[in-house]
Amino acid sequence: MPWFKIDDGFTNSKPVLRLQRRVRTSAIGLWTLAGAWSAKELTDGFVPEYVIEELASTPAIAGHLVRCGLWEEAKEGWQFKGWEKYQPTREQIMEARDRETERKRKYRESQRRPSGTDAGRTEGHQRESGPPDPTRPDPTRPSKEEAIASSSRKRATRIAEDFEITQPMRDWAAEKTPGIDLGLETEKFINYWVAKSGKDATKVDWTATWRNWILNAKPARDPSVQRMDHSARVRAKEADMLARFQASQDQQPFLQIEG
Repeated sequence: MPWFKIDDGFTNSKPVLRLQRRVRTSAIGLWTLAGAWSAKELTDGFVPEYVIEELASTPAIAGHLVRCGLWEEAKEGWQFKGWEKYQPTREQIMEARDRETERKRKYRESQRRPSGTDAGRTEGHQRESGPPDPTRPDPTRPSKEEAIASSSRKRATRIAEDFEITQPMRDWAAEKTPGIDLGLETEKFINYWVAKSGKDATKVDWTATWRNWILNAKPARDPSVQRMDHSARVRAKEADMLARFQASQDQQPFLQIEG
């Protein structure tokens, strides 16, 4: 079952902000319901005219979505802009379903084989020596835990390296954490997740995790300010030493020379 995906920065995106406030909720409500309908029906973002009425909306509301840039007019309906960029297409979904069907077919076929025989062999044929019995540990093969950790590292590497900072995320970082070296901190964030093992990266909320990382990052210091702070500390220490020396001289009694 396909999902209709919405970016967490969609609320403050330019197309949404272009909508008049009096119709914004109604228009985005139609956009969301129509997107879920299209994902289910595999229309690749095409919304027929009759669906607008079924979703309790009007062509006038659809017109607002066209003017703000989220939809465009099509023959006998409307079309989502950039559907193939943000949503899985019908072709991709059908290919995935075919692969899943084939996987299940092979599994069912393997379950129908007589116990103790291999595919392509007749029952009663003596099996030649081969790999160790799968019920016995094979020292040449990784353990289940090692295989899971390796698979998780690969998923983390693939997902983290594909991680991209959107403009709404940049605006958020500039507001919440001014002075942060965003490029450097994001590189640290990605390196951390690539190196982290034993974690199923497909279950990570990457944007939320990145934001938490940025909130805990320390602003980069200006080297010139750091040099000034160091010079000020040196001058303060010299002044304190001079004051101590003068105080010790004032307290020392004068020598009396007898004639």
